[in-house]
Amino acid sequence: MERFKSPKILPCHHTFCEHCLTKWVKANGGQLVCPTCKNQWPLPSGGVPAITSNRFMNDLLEVISSMSVRPETIAETMCEGCKKSAKYWCGDCGGQFYCNVCIQTHKVVRVLQDHEPMTIAEYNEKMSTQHFRMTQPRFCGNHRSTKLEFYCDTCQVPICHKCTVVDHPSRNHEMLSLESALEKYMPDMKAYSLKIAQKVDDLKLRKDRACGVRQDLDVNRSTAEQQINTLCEKLIDEIKKQQMKMLGQVDDIYIPKCKQSDANIELLEHKIASAESMLSYLNHLLTFGGAVDIMTAQKQMKDQQQHYDDLTNVPCGDPDSDLVFTENPDCLQIDLGVVRGNHLTKQGKAIKSEEERKDEDRMETITHNQLQVHREEGSVTKQTGNTGLEVIGGHELGVVEKKQTQPEPLVVRAKHRQPTKEVQPTKRETKGTKTKQSNLPCVFADSPGGWSKFKLEGQGPSPGQKFNNPQGLTFHNDKLLVCDKGNNVVQILNKDYTCEKVLGSFSGQLAKPFQPQSVAVSQDNHYYILDDKNLQIIVCDQNNKVIRIITLPGDTNPYCIALLRGFVLVTDIKGHRLLKYTTNGQYVGEIGSPGSGRTEFNCPCFVTVNSRDVIMVSDCRNHCIKCFDADFNYLYQYGDGHRDSQLYLPHSIAVDGADNVYVCDNGNDRISMWSRDRTCIGHLFHGKVIRPWYIAVSRDRICVRGWNDKHITVFSK
Repeated sequence: MERFKSPKILPCHHTFCEHCLTKWVKANGGQLVCPTCKNQWPLPSGGVPAITSNRFMNDLLEVISSMSVRPETIAETMCEGCKKSAKYWCGDCGGQFYCNVCIQTHKVVRVLQDHEPMTIAEYNEKMSTQHFRMTQPRFCGNHRSTKLEFYCDTCQVPICHKCTVVDHPSRNHEMLSLESALEKYMPDMKAYSLKIAQKVDDLKLRKDRACGVRQDLDVNRSTAEQQINTLCEKLIDEIKKQQMKMLGQVDDIYIPKCKQSDANIELLEHKIASAESMLSYLNHLLTFGGAVDIMTAQKQMKDQQQHYDDLTNVPCGDPDSDLVFTENPDCLQIDLGVVRGNHLTKQGKAIKSEEERKDEDRMETITHNQLQVHREEGSVTKQTGNTGLEVIGGHELGVVEKKQTQPEPLVVRAKHRQPTKEVQPTKRETKGTKTKQSNLPCVFADSPGGWSKFKLEGQGPSPGQKFNNPQGLTFHNDKLLVCDKGNNVVQILNKDYTCEKVLGSFSGQLAKPFQPQSVAVSQDNHYYILDDKNLQIIVCDQNNKVIRIITLPGDTNPYCIALLRGFVLVTDIKGHRLLKYTTNGQYVGEIGSPGSGRTEFNCPCFVTVNSRDVIMVSDCRNHCIKCFDADFNYLYQYGDGHRDSQLYLPHSIAVDGADNVYVCDNGNDRISMWSRDRTCIGHLFHGKVIRPWYIAVSRDRICVRGWNDKHITVFSK
């Protein structure tokens, strides 16, 4: 960043200060490497000082120094000998100023008689041409007062006449005058300059081409990404169409069979009631009736024999339960397309893959199961410049075919299978426990702002009663249910948050007072209340009448329940598992064990079910939500980590009418929102509820209870 000091020129024509080169060579272990072009050159035996000096740069520095004095100030310059006003300037003396007296002495000194001093006026005039100093006489570096007048063609250096005697004797060196040497070598210098100029033009052209390739590569990358995204969107659309088609096929099989099954159940219940009534009458008759009564009844029985025979006759027939989905094993084995681009070695040579070497023109890819994907003729192929990047795709996903046979399509069909010994729920339980889902999405699912906040402290059966350790929350018919565990009741709150009813005064129907932990409601208003302290699930109606009690194993620590098509799901945080019972209390099965695998849990706290019967379990200490189908087959999971779109210590889960999922992201102090396709929509109420534990969601409200709160925070739009 400073002017050159003792400039040295390297063989690559790059110039650096002597002291800078000295430091550079030392830093590079004694190697002379050009800092600009990185070429390495041999270091002279004398070190950096022995490197050729850049005389031209030295002369330029002198010009710059002389030009630092502006012409308008030259008239006031003092003579450097007697300090009087200067009248002359001598460039041959290295740019010295002289007065009238000193210039006379300068002219009579023999060694200075060849100098050509000029007046200040002449100097000012010539200073307007910046190159005039470069045409002035040069002096020998060894004999500083002697001009350089000759050129040693043998050593190829300018010399003075003294050098011709001492260092460059004529018997061994060929001498030329500077003018003759200039005339001899000027054509070569001009030709060399033209070659360098052509090289510069060629390099600039290459740079322009490289910049074009770079721009084309950016365009091709953007085009490739856009094509891939478009293709994936089409694939997703096709999968969704297949999904809706297959779900429709399921309903086509399920609905008629279900109606037939319900009709059979209703008829059988009617016949059972008729038979039980008849049996009861006969038992009382045989026990307490006289001979006349019995014999009269005997005649009636003979007259009604056909009616008795019809009790076991079910004219509509017994329907089968065969409904099986058969997956096409190849449905996920098709590649989307091929992205091509030559990989380069360090030397810039392209490496072709084995498939490309065999057939560079093939527009296909082979999957692991030997399926071939052929793109249609209308495929989109984009290649710009010489970047070697292209995407091969099509307007459609492609025609999939095996080498000789067509793969089976995805179908849903009825398939006979042997009946199991699993206890099936009755019609009333099946119909009653099917959770009703609203077909309207939450109005706030897409917008995280504009919330109003309300603190709900409770309104129990007694005036002024507040919540005492509120636990499980849920909405049913737009009413909020709160497990008020400390008060041993379940409060049912209207939309204005007034207490409409309490469940818990069972009037001696229970052996011990219960403590509600979690609650779920069936469509026929049967309440399933988890009493975790007494290891039981109480099933009651809205009038506090106990219908049945489901007893849980003694080695469990139940935490949350949910309903699934005639079944009850219970999380066990002690055994790290999920239990499944029929609604009449019979054990069906379980899933889970300690661990972090797909079917393993580490403190599974909460469970819920969406409209597609997908079971979602918050695997708290594995930091994720694990999802299963109705038969406990693993589907997928999401979460797992501290990152922005992940979960940390997830607790309660709620689902809205559009199957959007709301998770109490306990470790991150927020509510995380996820779409039904497992995409993170966003986060709500960060820091508004400390360590959110329980959550319930309706169409216009979100109710949250924090870990250490004695109240419920209600957010509404």
